[in-house]
Amino acid sequence: MDVIEVATQRRRQLVDITSFVQRSVAAGEVAEGMCHVFIPHTTAAVLINENADPDVGDDILAALAAMLPGVRWKHAEGNSDAHLMATLVGASALELRRKSVEDGMINLRQSGLQKIRDGVTTIEEVVRETMK
Repeated sequence: MDVIEVATQRRRQLVDITSFVQRSVAAGEVAEGMCHVFIPHTTAAVLINENADPDVGDDILAALAAMLPGVRWKHAEGNSDAHLMATLVGASALELRRKSVEDGMINLRQSGLQKIRDGVTTIEEVVRETMK
């Protein structure tokens, strides 16, 4: 497992980690599989965005900030807005799956079915491994 540490310069900031993830996957020399990106803090989130226009990121941050004016937070650390933003922005499992399929990835069962067709495994093994 690779760990990527990301430092930010501002309180609210979008950081493109695509190149880090691509290097990590390439270094893993894995023929097929899934790369799981996880952020172990409740004030950050993975946001899927094409990043073609940097103004989009600025607009996203501005829109999120505009949703929060005048909120009287009870949480005393001063970062309640970050908790809410991470909750709103975090990519859903459905979105991650949609993007993965769009990029040509297949799930474990689909891979197993291909291996059955290729004579590499049996239906019993695929059922056993994908029903866990």
